[in-house]
Amino acid sequence: MTDQSSPVASSSLPRIGFVGTGIMGRSMAGHLLAAGHELHVFNRTREKAEPLLAGGAHWHDDPGSVAAASDVVITMLGLPTDVEEVYFGRGDTGTQSHEAGLLNRSRPGTLLIDMTTSSPALAQRIASAATACGLAAIDAPVSGGDVGARNATLVIMAGGDTAAFARARPVLDRLGKSVTLLGPAGAGQQCKLANQIAVAVGMVAWCEALAHARAGGLDPAAVQQVISGGAAGSWALTNLAPRSLAGDFAPGFLVRHLVKDIRIARACAEENGLELPGLATAERLFDEVMARGWGDDGTQALYRLYVESSRGQ
Repeated sequence: MTDQSSPVASSSLPRIGFVGTGIMGRSMAGHLLAAGHELHVFNRTREKAEPLLAGGAHWHDDPGSVAAASDVVITMLGLPTDVEEVYFGRGDTGTQSHEAGLLNRSRPGTLLIDMTTSSPALAQRIASAATACGLAAIDAPVSGGDVGARNATLVIMAGGDTAAFARARPVLDRLGKSVTLLGPAGAGQQCKLANQIAVAVGMVAWCEALAHARAGGLDPAAVQQVISGGAAGSWALTNLAPRSLAGDFAPGFLVRHLVKDIRIARACAEENGLELPGLATAERLFDEVMARGWGDDGTQALYRLYVESSRGQ
């Protein structure tokens, strides 16, 4: 069943389907709706899509019906297993069934853009299957968190063939400040994993710096302001550290999603015979954050671990 309310859309723009309207996806889809695209949406929890529906987007009860109504379908999901299910579908017994997935339900010529952080191998599988179905697909994961999604300043890392990327570029330009094709299918995911390695290890760096300042009797907030302007400066130190110091652990990017990304990156590194001791340290620490029940907090909850550990908890 599909809502019959019709948004004000330009017939010259592609109809866009958006699957996954969570913390980041809702803002991203909103930019496309505001730009005049006819927008078709699905999310496992309809409530999270309500602001888009109020703005004129069409609701669908499953991803397949989104695909059938769209020229371009964007997915912004949580886990690689979610991506696999949405694209390839599942049968009644839990086995793969193309009948329910985007690959089967999309009309010939549809462009599929997966913006989830997932595995390079899965991105390659999707691209290959899309070609076999007369579709086009690119992987285009992003960096920038909830702030980047709200402000349309995401960094977008793409993998796929140049023709598909050229089709996607006008859409992606509405979502990010930087859009780069890194190579064939899977290259976007490889770049995003490099990004997540830097993010995870960098989180440890600023948390330890501020924990050191606190233990030494300094005001961590004052230290954060000072060192943010020097060689130690980073996006996380500027944007996430103040949240931690204020006791704000609301998610811009979930701890459990970063842990997922760390594990994908570690598996890829192992396949390439590469040791990443910094990433191993970050994984151990974020596993402890998860063990304390903070998996649905923002990644800045790592600092809380240092504070509570210093109290002997």
